Amino acid sequence: MSYIPNEYWTQRGKDYKKNFKYDHKFELQEQILIEYLKKYSFDSVLEVGCGFGRITKLLLTNFPEIKEYFAFDLSSHQVENAKININGIENNAIVQFAVSDIQSFQPTKKYDLVIASEVLMHVLPSEIQQVIQKLVSFSTKYVCNIDWFEEKIPKNAESFNFIHQYEKIYNDISSIKKVYRIPVFKKKGFLSKVDVKQSIFFSELRD
Repeated sequence: MSYIPNEYWTQRGKDYKKNFKYDHKFELQEQILIEYLKKYSFDSVLEVGCGFGRITKLLLTNFPEIKEYFAFDLSSHQVENAKININGIENNAIVQFAVSDIQSFQPTKKYDLVIASEVLMHVLPSEIQQVIQKLVSFSTKYVCNIDWFEEKIPKNAESFNFIHQYEKIYNDISSIKKVYRIPVFKKKGFLSKVDVKQSIFFSELRD
């Protein structure tokens, strides 16, 4: 059976929140993301593929200075779960939600930070360059994606997971000034570490 992203994630979105298990790997991912983002200043955020609002809640909680937040996902079920997930957060009223895929989404404005967590790894290789170019066009300052990344692609990779050459794609876009890759791992001792086989790719746009 071939992988058709919109069909797959629309269907999976119905039960994604119920089947989601938060563990130390997600905790580490969030810790490193927040620690890194605190180096920068941004007033507005566009979240691509918000899912059930895990990152939405994380950013709202850690960056109360955010004044505008727009989040969308192709699954209407995920969007409804995201609304519930941020309920009770002090500044949740600033968030606007929409149901859309990346290819169809057309914002009415640009945002300081465009962020996508574990979204681009599910984009087909034939479409990834165009999708990243589109995300960059939505931003005024920064584009950030957190995705699966290994130097060697495992033989048993799922049909809906892809490793893309994010740094090269970003560097080929003329409006990008600098790209940083921050591996998501933590040293546990002299010879051991927790490695979730993900990286944060953070791109700065030219002024």
